[in-house]
Amino acid sequence: MNLRAQSITSRLVAMVVMVTVALLFATLPRASADSVTVNSSTAVTYLYTGVCCTDFPAALTAANFASAQTGPNAVLDPFASPGYLPPLPGGPGAVAITGSGAASDGTVLYAVSFDLPSTVSSASLELFYEIDNNLGLTNSGVYLNGTALPNTIPNSCGVESTLCFEEQQSYSDSSIGSLLVSGTNWLYLDQVNEGSIAGVIFSADVTFVPSTGTVPVPEASSLSLLCTGLLGLGLLKRKAKLAV
Repeated sequence: MNLRAQSITSRLVAMVVMVTVALLFATLPRASADSVTVNSSTAVTYLYTGVCCTDFPAALTAANFASAQTGPNAVLDPFASPGYLPPLPGGPGAVAITGSGAASDGTVLYAVSFDLPSTVSSASLELFYEIDNNLGLTNSGVYLNGTALPNTIPNSCGVESTLCFEEQQSYSDSSIGSLLVSGTNWLYLDQVNEGSIAGVIFSADVTFVPSTGTVPVPEASSLSLLCTGLLGLGLLKRKAKLAV
């Protein structure tokens, strides 16, 4: 084989290798984000403090969260209207809810569960809400699996403001992955009432990237591409030998 033939063969081999590798990487499974939406509904349960116009008297405990999980179900807020707890632009599936009986005028801790198919490598929360009157006050307003999320107090609307139950508010946290578990997770909202009727409407989007803990295995199509590339290399080598 002369030098020119050797050069051409070398370039062809290099091209086959690059194309095969590129196609293989293009078809490998990629980690992709998924999401779950949690809306306020009558499936939400709650813990009633027994008081009207202040937050829980002490920091929330594991016992408080457990009681909220097993408490009574919320009911549809009969006072919801275009001007009071109106539908959420960021959560069209959510409905305005409140506690029943005396709890409809008081401060309550709401609890709602959601499931994740696996542990996660990263996750974020986007919460849209309207609330009468405050999301947290002396305590944090939002909790995941019993852990308070940062920057949820003071309430964005301020004490004695009506803005929170008239217009959509929002809260986000881009680093909640370490708080989530595979299976059932719990979101809690501390609704602090300041007098008269109370209620909340909310929608939470949890976006997450699953953590598999394994190296992705190429699909059959990927293996086929690799074999085709290797076969091409073999044919080139054979042709080179015949040309000598």
